[in-house]
Amino acid sequence: MKKLLLVIDYQYDFVAADGKLTAGQPAQLIEPAILARIAAFQAAGGDIICTQDTHTSQGWKKGHPEAAAFQIHCEEGTPGWALYGGLADLDLETLTKTSYMLEATDIDWLVRDYDVIELCGVVTDICVLQNAIGLYNHAANNGLTVQFRLCPDCVASFNADNHQWAIHYMQNTLGFGLVASVDEMI
Repeated sequence: MKKLLLVIDYQYDFVAADGKLTAGQPAQLIEPAILARIAAFQAAGGDIICTQDTHTSQGWKKGHPEAAAFQIHCEEGTPGWALYGGLADLDLETLTKTSYMLEATDIDWLVRDYDVIELCGVVTDICVLQNAIGLYNHAANNGLTVQFRLCPDCVASFNADNHQWAIHYMQNTLGFGLVASVDEMI
């Protein structure tokens, strides 16, 4: 079985205290759990890919749809765009995305190449949830059997109620299995 840990947007602007759209302390506190999960996947021969939300000031000024709700963030090439903390020190594969969810071509090859896809990262109720929905729908619409999982200790949001709602939705509506602890076997 081919397994993937997909780390969603664990970037400076979403995690650091001075990040432009930070989830703050909740996001900072999950760093050790994410690093432990990465180590577990590496030890078991699984793959790790990090998404990087990626924007440009030009695209933002031209009316990027997210500009109505948020200030520019994760601007390509800035410190805010970089992976945060210990993840920045690892040599991890990345996929860029320019909106909440990965592009359809990336979602397609992910659900075709992997038997198990586990999500972690930030923000639980925005980008993590959007990617969960996109991956699930693409697999279901193409008759693919993929085991989707989420480690609640490895996701965070700036809104505690929405965070819990999103975890509940992924588990009970999309059928994501919940990983009980970061040490759970992959």
